[in-house]
Amino acid sequence: LRIWQQNLNASLAAQESLMNSQDITNHDLLIIQEPYINFLCNTRASHRWHVLYPTNHLTHPQERSQAITLVNTSLDTNTW
Repeated sequence: LRIWQQNLNASLAAQESLMNSQDITNHDLLIIQEPYINFLCNTRASHRWHVLYPTNHLTHPQERSQAITLVNTSLDTNTW
């Protein structure tokens, strides 16, 4: 597995830059600290990534998620 970890400081510009970067195309997992979260409690990701939120993400939206995991869609979902 190839893993990329980055703190985005809740910046939309930083998250969009990462999502459009060629550096992440060969990675299987993206571990994002302080992701951008919009008013609907969603983050930004492309169609190439499954977004995994913490279990309390929707049950406690007032507590902003501090980390998310993005799993490359090329990985079989039956293996994770």
